[in-house]
Amino acid sequence: MFWMITIKALLEYGLAFLTLFATIFFLIVFLENYKRVKESPKPPKKLPSITIIIPAYNEEKTIAATIRSAIEAKYASGKKKIIVVDDGSTDGTLKVAKGFSNKVKVLHQKNGGKASALNNALGHVDTELVATLDSDSFMTKDALLKLVGYFKDGEVGAVASLMKVYEPKNLLEKFQRVEYLLTVFSRKLLSFINAINVTPGPLSVFRRSVFDKVGGYDESNILEDQEMAMRIQANQYKIASSMDAVVYTVVPKTLGALIRQRVRWHRGGIRNILKHYYLVSPKYGDFGVIVMPLAIISIFALFLVFGLAAYSLLSGSANALLEYGLKSVYLGLTPLHVLSALIFIATITWTLIGLKQLKGEVLSLPFLILYLVLYAPLITLFWMVTAFRELKREKLRW
Repeated sequence: MFWMITIKALLEYGLAFLTLFATIFFLIVFLENYKRVKESPKPPKKLPSITIIIPAYNEEKTIAATIRSAIEAKYASGKKKIIVVDDGSTDGTLKVAKGFSNKVKVLHQKNGGKASALNNALGHVDTELVATLDSDSFMTKDALLKLVGYFKDGEVGAVASLMKVYEPKNLLEKFQRVEYLLTVFSRKLLSFINAINVTPGPLSVFRRSVFDKVGGYDESNILEDQEMAMRIQANQYKIASSMDAVVYTVVPKTLGALIRQRVRWHRGGIRNILKHYYLVSPKYGDFGVIVMPLAIISIFALFLVFGLAAYSLLSGSANALLEYGLKSVYLGLTPLHVLSALIFIATITWTLIGLKQLKGEVLSLPFLILYLVLYAPLITLFWMVTAFRELKREKLRW
């Protein structure tokens, strides 16, 4: 029994070290680039031509607002084109899209998936830049102008926008709002070390020439925006991130819908890591030495957390009761408890720092604590469902 307790302690301290390492690493990146976080390059006087691609499948309820946001986006006259690709929708998506045919080009194809729709549209693009806009997302009027300035740097191949949750109402949507904002802040920090691993579907802008170099979207992939970013990294392009080019996106409203979305993301992410394992290399800088390894280790760490919690709860030992019961506050206090408390405080502090960098975003401390206590554990649940479906070898679905 002693060796089990020893191994458990070693694993717990290992997890604590991993968490501290990641926190300190991002803190250093933030401090080194503090003055650059809110920087936003001005658009060039001569704007490059751009095509906005909107792939759509059964989005009758949102497609009109998405197309309208693309039409109303500020840009130089004659320099902006819009292509909508209906991916074999069975509802009224195509009919709604055709209602805008005087201002946008509408393509229709048999259902082949989002990547197939994007590739179809790319075959009709003759502009310098390409923007991808999800059919349940709505860009602000100045979003494009705030994104194109990053392409003044000839090494930038893509730019990610600032994603916000569209009109969050219930508690789950409000939790996702916080999650999305923190993700944007983290992505901005990763941009300083050229280590972004996703070009988000809600709104990203690319050089057209990037697709000539790295190829089109992988049509067998269920997480095409991440897979494309990995190929962009493999070809030594920079991926930038904006903190003020806003796009609003619709998020799952129920726990079941959220689990389905995240399981798809995680299963796709696992395959992308397996496909691009070669990126774990000093050849790719911080992306290959720190970010990719951390992504892999984090997956195993989540399962480890679940295993440790299950062991503690099921062991039935007096030590476990002392450790996880109320008496631990004064009888079972160990260095690990102190370390865990410091990590929790650091997480709250770090979250507040991140939100402070985003204009107009306010969050109360009680709600933040509620988010960390109630929502963060769901991440482990997402991965457990992912593991279950992977072990069952369920067919991958969009």
